[in-house]
Amino acid sequence: MRNRISQEQAEFDQGGAKIHAVRSVHLRLLRDVFNILGASVLKKEMALLSDTLLQKGLKLGVKRAYSETFDRLRGNLQRVQSLCAEIQSMLEASFTSLNAEYGFSLQPPVEPDMARFSADLDTVERNHLQYLGLGNAFKLAQPEFADRLVRALSTRLRNIHEAALADVELWSKSAAAQLDAQLRERRRNFARRIEAIDRISQAAGGLEDRAEPTDLFLVIQVGQHD
Repeated sequence: MRNRISQEQAEFDQGGAKIHAVRSVHLRLLRDVFNILGASVLKKEMALLSDTLLQKGLKLGVKRAYSETFDRLRGNLQRVQSLCAEIQSMLEASFTSLNAEYGFSLQPPVEPDMARFSADLDTVERNHLQYLGLGNAFKLAQPEFADRLVRALSTRLRNIHEAALADVELWSKSAAAQLDAQLRERRRNFARRIEAIDRISQAAGGLEDRAEPTDLFLVIQVGQHD
């Protein structure tokens, strides 16, 4: 029985390669998400917009540059949504396989929705668009005003990106926590079963040791009667 349990444990440990592969793909895709929503991407976008605002003379291309900036940011959220869908599909397939093979009860958490963050971008775009009209042409010509505008915009956009990343991170940790918990429980189960077999074996050995003198006494008694 002990050998059979040890063999089951060895086969389970070999299956860890599948789990490791799932984790590797999961982490790679998550890194892509973090890169898209990371501070460096947003910083680059704000630098491009700032360069346009700080150009000398009339800022005729400001609205277009502003609109293109938000188009790219919305495009980034769409890319993140696609990556999340890919991760979700992988989690569903791998969890189904692990449930069938090891009797787990893994349930993929609900995929994060980037639509609300895209709506937040739309709101920020509309709210800041008023500062780029002809009525503010004189103010836009002042570097201090343009700098304040970009810094205020950066803060709003950073908050949106951080909120989106928090959603993705919570979703990812929820999936990983389920898997880790069931792996730990299965390993504890193997350990408990082996400990139980060892206790039974030790108890049986003790009974045999205690039975030997009694058997010898019975043999002597029988011999005396004969």
